[in-house]
Amino acid sequence: MRYLKSVTMAVAGVMAMTALPASAFQDEGTVRIGSTEPLTGPGAVYGQPNIVGKFIAVDEINAAGGIMIDGKQVKLDLISEDDQAKPDQGVTIFRKLEGKDQALAITGTIYSRVSETMWGLLQKKLDDAGDTGLQVPSMSFMSMKAGVASISPWAFRNAGVECDQHEELMQLVEKANGGNFTNVVGALESNEAHSAAAWRVCYQGSLKKRDQTPKAYVEWFEQDTDFSVQVRRIRRAKPDLFILSSHYQANVGAMLEMARQGVKPKYMISHIGADAVEMLDLGGKAVEGVIFPSTAFFKNPGVASLYAEYQKRTGEWYMPAFTYLAYEGMYIMKWAIESAGIKNTPESLDEDRRKIRDQLASMKDWVNPMGLTLTMGPTGDITRDYVYVTIKDGDFKLWWHPDHGYMDI
Repeated sequence: MRYLKSVTMAVAGVMAMTALPASAFQDEGTVRIGSTEPLTGPGAVYGQPNIVGKFIAVDEINAAGGIMIDGKQVKLDLISEDDQAKPDQGVTIFRKLEGKDQALAITGTIYSRVSETMWGLLQKKLDDAGDTGLQVPSMSFMSMKAGVASISPWAFRNAGVECDQHEELMQLVEKANGGNFTNVVGALESNEAHSAAAWRVCYQGSLKKRDQTPKAYVEWFEQDTDFSVQVRRIRRAKPDLFILSSHYQANVGAMLEMARQGVKPKYMISHIGADAVEMLDLGGKAVEGVIFPSTAFFKNPGVASLYAEYQKRTGEWYMPAFTYLAYEGMYIMKWAIESAGIKNTPESLDEDRRKIRDQLASMKDWVNPMGLTLTMGPTGDITRDYVYVTIKDGDFKLWWHPDHGYMDI
């Protein structure tokens, strides 16, 4: 796809420009952060925009002098790896970044199934002498599966609390609808950890609060190509609310079949996996009307300069929220490093990692690049405001904003 090719070229160019020597500590004027996300394979649709956001932040930070550590400005060295959205590869990369590369902290990855496996290597209980798990602060700038950061006190996320997003969206569509829905239908991408948790924990939890049971419920896999049987069941249920707990690959295939069979629910909601330009490129008019949560819409005030740089590096007109989250995340890491009082030497690495972890855990009312305040919750998830985006007239449009209400309905 043109999108993947252009972003791949941008990633390769940025990595070549920002590559630093292999050894990186205070005496050499660098501080090292690890990075892993899917840069090739199907998951690259999410991973490539993420790494571009990271490198834009790194370049900005280094151009402004770098990071202040122990009275000295040092450059940020981001070591980027490709986990291909594969859990086993993620584990290998995580061990390499923690051990051989001696990264102060590790950022990534995108897919919850990979984060869950990587973070399984971490210490489960802080200061437990009997727990030999790895002790390195790790922060995902996208992974969304409900509760996954609670695996370890060393794990953090800045994408928000998914169940809060979906409960708020349920309330918003109910209000727009003028009341509760009669025929709710759910669809689950059952082989993907994030989608499964979104449906079983978040969506079903919201429905239970309302004493509602789905009129129909179907499942498919991320890589499926035939959705005719599932869509027939959806059609017979005549949904007025369709809950699509699935990523763009299956979303597009299912909704093209829905269009073929004449299925058009009044409201359709999905999770952050719908935030991909491929929804438009591949789905066309069939995906119109889908609403999904986001942390930063590319047309939001405060995102303009990042969006302009993203366009410059990739040639793309649309910037997903993953880019902003990665950009914001690197500034969170800068804040944590500068505030923690570390030494950034090989001898102080273990102590420095613990200080960074404690700093991230204590984050309260930190002001992000958009001017909003973020606070780290007890489960390692940052609490934050959300916006909601819809696909309409061949474009992504802001549907609801916390300061302005409904924008495009």
